[in-house]
Amino acid sequence: MIPFETIEQHSRRKADGEIRKIALVHKHMKAGGVEALIVRMARWLAENGYQVSVYLYSGGGPLIKHLKQVNGLELIARDDNKEPMLDLAVLNKLVRSDKYDVVYSFSPSGLLLSYALSAHVRMSGVYQPELYKLERNRKIIRALKAVDKEFHQKLVFMNPTVRRYTARALETEMPEQFMPPPIEQPSPETDYGSPHSRRIVSVGTIQAFTTHYAQVIELMEELIQIDPAFTYHIYGGGPDEARLQKSIRESEAKNHIFLHPMPKAGQMEDILKGSFCFVGSGAVMIQACGSGIPGITSRANDAEALSEGYFHELPPYEVGESYWEAPETYEIGELVKNLLVSENAYRKVAARCKHKARKFEIDAVMNDFLAMANDKLQRVKSL
Repeated sequence: MIPFETIEQHSRRKADGEIRKIALVHKHMKAGGVEALIVRMARWLAENGYQVSVYLYSGGGPLIKHLKQVNGLELIARDDNKEPMLDLAVLNKLVRSDKYDVVYSFSPSGLLLSYALSAHVRMSGVYQPELYKLERNRKIIRALKAVDKEFHQKLVFMNPTVRRYTARALETEMPEQFMPPPIEQPSPETDYGSPHSRRIVSVGTIQAFTTHYAQVIELMEELIQIDPAFTYHIYGGGPDEARLQKSIRESEAKNHIFLHPMPKAGQMEDILKGSFCFVGSGAVMIQACGSGIPGITSRANDAEALSEGYFHELPPYEVGESYWEAPETYEIGELVKNLLVSENAYRKVAARCKHKARKFEIDAVMNDFLAMANDKLQRVKSL
């Protein structure tokens, strides 16, 4: 996972509206997808002239350093390494804060704590399908219902699938409010994909549930028979790295498979340039497809390591880790070989993947988010 900006930006634009003062509320800044989202949101808002405060009500975490680098950002967090359930100093500042136009949280506990802030508009993102079904959140959900019987109307969803799962968990109809993860992307004209390349790339944490690595390693034994120029480059590290290295050593294609460290900020452009296709999911999939590279999706915890197709074939705002029911599945090798049929077939898939990826572009996502918040603010002020 790439938790922060890795590709140079070319343009920014600011949404119109009355919103100027925004608070983001979360537990900590440990390395994770939601924490990466907070970094992107906070930086974009600050760079576009909004007054941004980030409240971390439990502890710090490695990604906090990226928030500290954002000019003009107000960061309220515990500085030591202890992690209480709730830091009282942060709670005190929540209660005593000025009124915000918008407060946005990222979990049931964050939403509950956000009621301590004075705000015109209150919203909370849902970025996991089971978030409101988890046993550890049941008491918090009961407390939310006690504080605000209509709290579910404040939920904003990563995609329709997450909305459907949340509706089932809370047994009520959910608003159609969406905010996919905003991803910094190069200019729309960027085209790093090449039908003449034979470089396959994957980027991400190496864990037991990321089963696609093993299938692509096996696939490589067949691909080098088609064209010995094929190579597979895996960028990442993690708890299952030793087993992956063993699989590479035992493969007949071991001289064509390369395991690299997880990329650092600013390295993604060089990694993606001249690639044939990308296999994986998440934010890096969006970056790759937004750069003109065909994306082949991977499924977590799939013993057969099947794919749900090319990135553009997923449901709206899905990023490769789909939870929709009964998806059609394919072997990754089948999808790779389809890209070899002709340059026209390759370009068509690359263009469709790029079109879907651009919907996650940070300017587009953030302006849509602010337009939604401004509509809510206008309704509040008209009452």
